[in-house]
Amino acid sequence: MIAIRVIVYTGKGGVGKTSVAAATALRLAKLGHRTVIMSTDSAHSLSDSLQVPLSGEVRKISDNLDALEIDVQHELEQKWTEIQNYISEFLGSQGVEPITAKELAVFPGMEFMSALFYVEEFSGREEYDAIVIDTAPTADTVRLLSYPDVANWYFEKIFGIVRNLIKIARVTVGKVMKTPMPSDKVLQDIDSIRRRLAKVKEIMTDPEQTSVRLVVNPEKMVITETMRAYSYLSLYGYTVESVVINRIFPEDSGDGYFRDKLEEQKEHLAQIEVAFSPLKMLRANIFSTEIVGRNSLQLLADMLFGESDPFEIYSTEKPMRMYEEGDTQVLALKIPFRIDDSRRVELYNRKDLLIVTMGGYKRMITLPHSYASKEVGGAEFEDGWLKIRFREAEEDGRGAEEEGD
Repeated sequence: MIAIRVIVYTGKGGVGKTSVAAATALRLAKLGHRTVIMSTDSAHSLSDSLQVPLSGEVRKISDNLDALEIDVQHELEQKWTEIQNYISEFLGSQGVEPITAKELAVFPGMEFMSALFYVEEFSGREEYDAIVIDTAPTADTVRLLSYPDVANWYFEKIFGIVRNLIKIARVTVGKVMKTPMPSDKVLQDIDSIRRRLAKVKEIMTDPEQTSVRLVVNPEKMVITETMRAYSYLSLYGYTVESVVINRIFPEDSGDGYFRDKLEEQKEHLAQIEVAFSPLKMLRANIFSTEIVGRNSLQLLADMLFGESDPFEIYSTEKPMRMYEEGDTQVLALKIPFRIDDSRRVELYNRKDLLIVTMGGYKRMITLPHSYASKEVGGAEFEDGWLKIRFREAEEDGRGAEEEGD
């Protein structure tokens, strides 16, 4: 079975991610790739861009093109009824009103999980060649793509313990308490979530299948946030393959104010070229906040891709490497930029788990056996990589914590 192509667009709010994603999907479909585009932003605008009403159900847009906008409540009602019913029942037993209990049954991260599960679902079928994902602004996108790592840690460390405790509670405490115990079906659904998240993580971090494209405008604050996003996405193991420079003023924009803006833009474009090299650069010199309808989107696709195919993979560089250097073993994480809250990096390892904290984000990495028997012996930034060195563990087996200077 041929692997499905997944293209993720992300960037600061207002840079034109939705327009670029929609233009990409239309071009893919036009070139004969069976494509589905989905929006993971709670403030959906994909339907406005395509000028077609969308919902949580997959809808056919044109030949080779389907679309949907993730609807959390729809996902719960259609796919997670056992879990939702149990949470509602549990909250009801604690005195929460039925309507409120139903609303509270939408547990944190459900929108992220739903979007990721569509990737897993579509990849298991042969009806699509490509998935285009129009994401929420940068911070939410990082949370979306980090969700499998975070959730997997909780499942691995906690779920087994909870499941065993529930079995005991059913024949002891459950006999005298009114608090409902989760059924076997609820536990099976939770275990299914764990297994599906592991599968989707495999798909999303495979550079031969999935790549992230950063959408940026030639503006100082946008560039800074995009640089930060690049580092965080790399931290979580995602391959960033290109930068889309959107809303470039045309050279013939005029005099006065626009002449000054053109000079400022040239400086920002040069900064983007230097900062993100050697990533593929895609440009669109159409300055408009409203690119709607297929004609406008096709024009945007022409500017971005010309005669090329958006299906193309621009880079397969993996943002994590493991190798030996002298007499030490090194785990290297790609951290392209060290700005603001990414200056301080904290490391902690315990047995087969390495926790890397950078700014407000944390990645948990399960180590191979050859690394698990060692402890962190030091770390430093070098040429855009955080190089973490491992040494033989001390006898007391304590964890280690380091800072990247």
